[in-house]
Amino acid sequence: MTPTPDARLFALTVLDDLERRDRYADAALDAALRRAPGLGPADRALASHLVYGVLRWKNRLDAHLARASARPLSRTHPKVLQVLRLGAYQILFLDRVPDRAAVHTAVDLARGAGHAHAAGFVNAVLRRVARDGPEPPPARDRVDQLSLLYGCPRWLVERWLGEHGRGGAELLCRAASRVPARWLRVRGPAGPAVAKLRAAGLAAEPGAFAPGAVRVDGGGDPRQWPLLADGRAVVQDQASQLVVHFLGPRPGERILDACAGPGIKTTQLAEAVGQGGHVTAVDVHPHRARAVARLARQTGATNVDAAAADSRSFAFPAAFDRVLVDAPCSGLGVLARNPDAKWRRGPGDLERFPALQAALLHNLAAAVRPGGVLVYATCTTLATENDGVVDAFLEAHPAFTPASPPDCGVQWDGLVDGRGRLRTFPGPLDGTGPEELDGFFAARLLRKGKHG
Repeated sequence: MTPTPDARLFALTVLDDLERRDRYADAALDAALRRAPGLGPADRALASHLVYGVLRWKNRLDAHLARASARPLSRTHPKVLQVLRLGAYQILFLDRVPDRAAVHTAVDLARGAGHAHAAGFVNAVLRRVARDGPEPPPARDRVDQLSLLYGCPRWLVERWLGEHGRGGAELLCRAASRVPARWLRVRGPAGPAVAKLRAAGLAAEPGAFAPGAVRVDGGGDPRQWPLLADGRAVVQDQASQLVVHFLGPRPGERILDACAGPGIKTTQLAEAVGQGGHVTAVDVHPHRARAVARLARQTGATNVDAAAADSRSFAFPAAFDRVLVDAPCSGLGVLARNPDAKWRRGPGDLERFPALQAALLHNLAAAVRPGGVLVYATCTTLATENDGVVDAFLEAHPAFTPASPPDCGVQWDGLVDGRGRLRTFPGPLDGTGPEELDGFFAARLLRKGKHG
């Protein structure tokens, strides 16, 4: 990509790349930003906001555009369609951008992107979008209503309605469409870290649930924040941090992190067990295993060994005090951070995960020493990937039994259900629980017997 100071053209180039190639939005955006050193901080922030905004509200934007266009969107050139989405997003969701300015910049963007012939079409459609206003087109049914209102695909709304009813589905849809908070995990107490971040002009607050969690609002590129550059903090959501606390690692223990890439939880484990302990981190993908090793070096975690291995079949010794299975999953609990996943996944993709997760648990059970703890975790909200997998495992492995949450400085009330399982669904699905947490699930299982 040729470096350019224009945030909208930059955003258009990234969106067009995502449409044409099977890439993850965060990786594509990060790579593009690295190739555009001439893009200033304000334009970098605007470009990122535009990319994620269009991805977050893609189906709703298309509904507005389809109503305003005499031509089917399927017959619109893909890059021109992205120009229209960018313009519609600014009209419908950015109050600080006047409608006239959004239309004008979109027309210029179409010309600058080599589609001058479409300038009149872009002008007409976006002027109609502005006249029609922000209310989405009339819905066909309650599924369509939630789908358009919250920018979620119909198949996902149907799945959530079936599992959680109207109220729960709406809560999950709303959480998936929000702009998520940004969290750090800091070494040591949160207080001094908050003070340091505030001294640098950042709005920072300690988290309400996980020790060492700090929320940071605004502030541009996190890589420029204090504490991150010197390895004293990493970007990690508060709910993700709670999964490691739920495992309950203690100083001096041997831990297996069985699906470790990219290593965020690995470094949290390494800090918890200290230099007298050890973390074995494996990932089936060699590039992710290398990322774990790289992050361990950056954060000074010298008690980590990282390697590529398939945890479904590798013969681990029964030598670990605790095993964390942070399993591959549908990721439906973290859609706010990965809005492109709403459109990358389909209902058929979900069927492959429970078998994979069951295979991981079956093999890794043998790596837990008698008296040791196994934690199975996902970042999804689907029962088939959560309770269904755990219940089937317990039935097939009588050597394991559910274990109570650890005493580790976390107040588990509202975070753990009646079966002792961690659920940080984004909102109180059952009338209790925390707000504004990503949707993680974890089950804590004890292997019976004594360590000999």
